[in-house]
Parts: sequence; structure tokens; C-alpha cells
Amino acid sequence: MAPMVRSQRRIRARSLGRIALLAGALSAIDGAAIAQGTPAAPIALPAGAGQQALAVQIGAGGVLARVCAGPPCTADGGKALEVPADVRPLLAAARARAIPLAAGKQLARVEARRGADGSWVMLIAAPLAGKGSDPLVLWSGWTDLASGEHGEERSGAVLEEPAGKGSRVLVGQRREDVTMCGREAIVAAREVDPATMTLARGASAQNLPAEERARAPKLTATRRAGDAPLATFRLLRPTLASSALGKRFSEIADGDPATAWAEAKDGVGRGEFVSFSSAGEVGITGLEIRIRPHRAAEDDAATKGGAAAPSAAVGEGVAPRTLFVATQDRLFEIAFPEDAWREAGAAYEVKLPEEVRTSCLAIVLEDAYAPRGARSPQVTIAEVTARTAFDGQSPQALVGALAGGGERAKAAGALLSRGGPAAVEAAIAGYGPLDDAGRQLAAEVIDTSPCSVQAPFFADRLAAAAIEEAKAKEARGSQAPDQPDPEAHHARDRLRRCGRAAAPALATIVRGAADPARLAAARELALVAPAEAVPPLLDALPKTGDATRRELRAALSQAAQSERAADALARELAPDRFRAHPEVAQLDLLRAVGPALARVPGAADALRRLATPGAPFRTRYLLQAPAAELARGGDARSLAYVRASLREDADAPVRARAAEAAGRVPALAPDLLAAVADREVRVREAAVVALGKVAAAGMKLPAGAAGALAGRLAKDPWTFVRAVAARALLAMPAAPAVDGALAAALGDASPEVRASALDALGAHRAVAHIEAVKDRAEDKEESLEVRARAILTLAAMCDRSSVDLWTRLAVQAKTPMGDRDHRLGTAALAALGQVHPADLEKRLAPLREKGTPRGLQEMARAAIEATGQCR
Repeated sequence: MAPMVRSQRRIRARSLGRIALLAGALSAIDGAAIAQGTPAAPIALPAGAGQQALAVQIGAGGVLARVCAGPPCTADGGKALEVPADVRPLLAAARARAIPLAAGKQLARVEARRGADGSWVMLIAAPLAGKGSDPLVLWSGWTDLASGEHGEERSGAVLEEPAGKGSRVLVGQRREDVTMCGREAIVAAREVDPATMTLARGASAQNLPAEERARAPKLTATRRAGDAPLATFRLLRPTLASSALGKRFSEIADGDPATAWAEAKDGVGRGEFVSFSSAGEVGITGLEIRIRPHRAAEDDAATKGGAAAPSAAVGEGVAPRTLFVATQDRLFEIAFPEDAWREAGAAYEVKLPEEVRTSCLAIVLEDAYAPRGARSPQVTIAEVTARTAFDGQSPQALVGALAGGGERAKAAGALLSRGGPAAVEAAIAGYGPLDDAGRQLAAEVIDTSPCSVQAPFFADRLAAAAIEEAKAKEARGSQAPDQPDPEAHHARDRLRRCGRAAAPALATIVRGAADPARLAAARELALVAPAEAVPPLLDALPKTGDATRRELRAALSQAAQSERAADALARELAPDRFRAHPEVAQLDLLRAVGPALARVPGAADALRRLATPGAPFRTRYLLQAPAAELARGGDARSLAYVRASLREDADAPVRARAAEAAGRVPALAPDLLAAVADREVRVREAAVVALGKVAAAGMKLPAGAAGALAGRLAKDPWTFVRAVAARALLAMPAAPAVDGALAAALGDASPEVRASALDALGAHRAVAHIEAVKDRAEDKEESLEVRARAILTLAAMCDRSSVDLWTRLAVQAKTPMGDRDHRLGTAALAALGQVHPADLEKRLAPLREKGTPRGLQEMARAAIEATGQCR
């Protein structure tokens, strides 16, 4: 049965099993349900061969069984056997039959099916003579009804096999995770022992269907006379075994002929198997099979008359006479014409009729050369090796075969992927000369190695790709590449999978490679190993130019934000380590840590070592942001440093930088207010912007802040200062004096200032000044952008008196005469959506008609669907 069919059957069976749990609630109608069926005929098993007679009857009340010393024997007055509640409704259609066993014994099988899936089975037997008078229920339960999680589903199984004049009856489990290359297999099997009429453990079962075995091509294993080309790599990897002495089934393909797998069941292990994974890309031409392990040769001296001496490893080891080789869709029967146990280490070759490609292969035992009288024979196989077209080729030759990426190349790659360290070493050494397709396959081989091996390789590949990309970018004139480099993408993926294990390789590149490679490695190192990234990034910072150092500092900042880097940062800020770095690295470290700086021990002391009275301009300028972060964290000396810089530094750029940084420190708001009147325009601008950020963040503003900003808006000689003052007032609460200053600014000579003032009036909904705003909106001499902003300001004020004007402007945008119609029309559409008059859909109907530009149609639709903000 195909795996997909089996899976569907299991899903149906599991669903039915869950439904069956409801059967207990139907007990009230059990009698009616049974009455509608035809009662099963009783069966009687006569006494014989030392076993008493048995009669079984299935009825509405359940299953009756009676043991008799001899005939006649009926079930009348017999014992009612326990039947689960969910089975009783099925008994109307249940049947019973006799199963003959070996030595003339018998048992009864009662089976109740539930539709097409699942059966409840009970095995009943009469005890042996003199062993009691009660019927024996050897086993009962559901079969072919799966339960458990997907991929680990299990179901009970009862198997009957012909055995002489009778049958073997086995009870076990079928598990979804234990198959012979997709074929169902019974595990944990117990066999009905006719000698005791009990279930004996340790039974083996031939799970291969009889029809498939009959169709299997018959091949003969021939003893190899001389040496054959060695298989370069072991293609077959054992994945599971139905049983194994000492659980050592992997020794069947470990490359060591002195070790072996031996089945661990009673008898000769018929049906016991070992499954192997293989590579579906690689064609298997044959098998080499070694039966007796070399170490058994030590016992040869004790062997007499050709009989095998016991082996300490495998007990009474014996050789298979026949076995099967199974793949997902093929089965071969292999015959050994001689007892291979007679000579340790002898190799046998099996040539397949055609090359077989498979991802799974199983060796299944059938018959064996078991000596007569052997008490516990164990069929043993020392080694199974797949033969391929690549046998005898070196790892280097296989790497060369990767070129081109064709079917043969993929087969070579699959073998190399199973080749361990030697294959990886060859793939790394031979990577360079390969073409792109070959490199991709070689990379997949290298992927199988430990991170300690693959990380240096992929770090080098990432570095090389970065350098090539930089060269190509220079040749293209700074244009972006046409498509991402798959080699670099793969390298990044592997390095990220390795995580911290990739840190040493990446750190080496960060410290000593060319800038493009250094930057690529720095970004990955900061991502995968933040703590390990800090020292090499600090070492690299002084060795590069400004542009590269900026990128390295960004990587350091990324690493510093991780909690994992906290201890590494603290070590670097310790006095001895900090002093050991050049000042450029010291400054970049403080700057890179950013918002986390106040949480790092030693940061404040490190800053003070740089913030000396005679520090150069660059140092003072760059220390303002770190000092502000420390001040925000509560460090008083850092707060005093920023305040002194803002008020007293002789260099205006330093004061301006201090103003920018001070916007994050509430305690410095009064100092920002003083800086609004600084003699240098850039300092005033920075202070105004910072006060606006303080207001926007909801921090408390010092008294007089609004008045100072209004004064800058009204009188500052520089346009950009007046504009930022209007934007800063926007962030402040509305007040008559503030809104009056903004309204007065509508007469400013600069369109930028007028536009910023309009935005602020709209944000404050300063309706007291609505007429002044209308003047700006309707003034045809006003700049186009200011008029558009005035329309949006009126919408923010919910000015419904302008709705008709906005409608006309919006419709005019359908056939614009120029930028004016388009810009004012789109502003009017946005205003209409915000005010949202009741008849808006009718007003904008012309813009929904065919022929309207698509973008304008979408804007009209968005305006109609918008939730108006005016009530």
C-alpha cells in the first residue's frame, strides 16, 4: 500500500476512533441495533493434542465462551467475556472463526469491523488439559485504528502466517515512524506459543507481503575473489532496525568489518530488518555484503568439523541463506549459495539488474544457515556497502565532478555530503576553480561540517563577495547591483546559523581585511555575537577613514544595544582598557553605546577622562551626545558638562551640538531657553528645535518659553529660525498669545514661515484667526504651497463655509490647466475628506467617472470612505 494511501487510511481510522468514544452514550439502543443484525453462527473447536475443547457464541449480550473436556461442547452457560462499550454496537455483524496452530492446537478469532477502517479483535483459546477450565483471552483490542500524534501514530495488529499445517499468530504494533522504506511493519511482536497457549515475547514476523516477495527478481550473491575498488564514502546510513543485539544496528554500515549487526529475536529472525537512508541522486549499481565480522576469526582455532564456534559478540552467529533488499518501490531477493559464516571477513557482491536511485533501502531477513540444534541462532551481517559509479574516486575527483551542476554533479555532491571531514576539506580546497553551479553544490557539502570548519570558509566567501561587489559598484558608478549575490546570501545564512561560533572568523576579517570586507563582516558579527563584536570593532575603528569608521560605529552601536554586550562594554570602559585605545576609538565607543550608556558601569568616568578643560574642538563637539545620555540617566557631573558647553563654550558649533543633545534632558530646559537668545544663529536654531522636541515629548517647559519662541518668530533676522520657531510653537499648547503670534506670522515675507505658521494654527484649531487663514487660501498672489496649506488648516478648523470652494477646486483637478489646479485640487480633496459633508459622495461623483486619472479617482474614493473629524 502506498504511503499516502496508508496515511489517509490512518487519518480516517483515527477520526473513527474518536467518534467511537461517543458509543457509550448509545447503550440505550444497543439491544435494538444488535437485534437488526444476523447473529453469528457459534463455533466449536474440538479437543485434541493436549488442548481442551472450546465453544464461542457472539450475541446481543457480548461474547460467550465455554471450555469443555470433550464433545459435545456448546457456549450455553459459558463465561461472558468482557467487551468494551464502544464495541457492543458492532457485535451484530461480528464473526468468529477457528485458526489452526502448530502441533494440532487451535484458537478462535472474533472480529467486529467498523466500516472500512478498523477492527476489534479478540483471540480466545481453551487451556491445555489440566490447566484450568476458564477460556483464555490471549489478546483483545483494536487493529488498524491509529492513535497518537501525526508522525508517531500507532495501531494494533494481528498477523497470521502459514507455518506447516497450521499458522503462526502474532500480535504487535504498527508505527508510522517504523517502516521498511514506506512499507508497514509490525513491531514489539508477541507470538501465540502452542506449547503453553500464551503470548511469547521476542517473535519476528515477515512484513513483506507474500505477493511482493513472489514477484521479486531473484539475484545471487557471489563471493568476491579479489579486491574491488573501494567505495569512497558510505552512501548508506542505518536509520532504524526492527531489533538489534545490544541495540548496535549502526555497526552494519560503519565501515568497520570487525563490527556487526545481529538480529535479536527467537529463531532465525525471519522478517527482521535494518533500514538505511541513502541519497536519491546517487544510482546504486550493486551491494557489497560482509557477513561474518573479522573478530570472529579468533574463534576459528576452536572450530571443529566446520561448525561455527560461539562468538562473544553475537552468540550463535549464523549467515543468511536468503534475504530481501527493499526500496520504496522495488524488492529484490538475494540468495547466498554458501554458508558465509565459515570465513570471517569474506565479501559478497550483489549486482543489481539496473541502477537504482532511492532515498531509502532496507535489508530484510528471510532464511538462514542455522545449524541443527542451535539454541539461539542470531543472523548477523557485518557490513553493507552500496556500489556506485563513483567507487574508487578520491574526494578531490568528486569535487571536480561538481562542475556544471548536472545529474552526475548532483550525485557527486550527495556522496560528498555524506563523506565527513575529508569531503569537506576537499570541497573547501576545490571550491575556487568551480563554476557557479559547482560552487553551489560544494557549498552544500561544506554546510554539513561543524561551525568550527564552515564558519571560516563562509566568512572568507562573504568578504570576497563584498570586495567584488565594491569593485562592480565602482565600475557601474555607484549603481545598485542587478540582483543579490547568491553566494553572499548563502554565506550570511550559514554564519547566522552558526551564531557565536562564527565570531572568531568574522573578528579576524574585521581586524585586518580591506574596508568592504571589513564592513560586511562587522555587520554580521554585531548581529550574531554582540559581546564578541565589541573588541574587534574597537580595534578596527582607528585604522580606517571617516566613511568606513562611520559604518563600523553603526555596527558597534547595534552590538551595544544588546544586553549580551553589557559585560564586554563594561570591560572596555574600565580605566586600563579604555586608556589603551586611541582617542578616536574612545569617542566612538561612547557615541556608539547611545541610550544604553547610563546603564554601563564606568561610562561616566570614561567620559570625564575625555571631557577635560583643554580638550580639542572635535572632542568637545562629539562628547555632547554621550554626556547628555549620562545626564538623562542621573549623572550630575555630565549634566553640568552639557550645561557649561551650552552656555559657555567658545565655539558656536559646540554650543549648537549641546543644544541638540539637551533636548533629551528635562533638567536642561531652562538652559535651552537662555540659548534661544544666543548671538550665533545656529545655536538659536538648535535651541528652538530642542525646545519644540521638549514640548512634543510632554516634558515641562520653563516659564517664558512660549514668549521667547514667539519673539524669535516675530523678530529673528534669519528665515530658518523663524520657521523652526513656528514649528516649535505648534508642539506647545494653544494659547491666545501663542496663536496671535502665529497669526501675525502669516504676514511674514517668507513663504516657508507663513506655511509653518498655518500648520501650527491648524494644529491648535485657532478658529479666532480663521479669516486670516481664508485670506491666505484665497489670495491668488500667494504662493501655491502656502495656499494649499491654508486649505488644510481650514479643514483642521472644520470650516464648512469653504466646502463649495473646495468642491470646485477638487473637480478642476480632473482636467488641470497646470500645477495650480492639481495642487489645490488635491489639497481640497483632503480637506473634504476631513470635514466630510453629508453630500460628499454626490459632490465628488465627477471624480469617480470614467476618464478621471486613476490617482485622482483613488483620492476621491479615500475621501468618501474617510471618517470625518468634524462633528
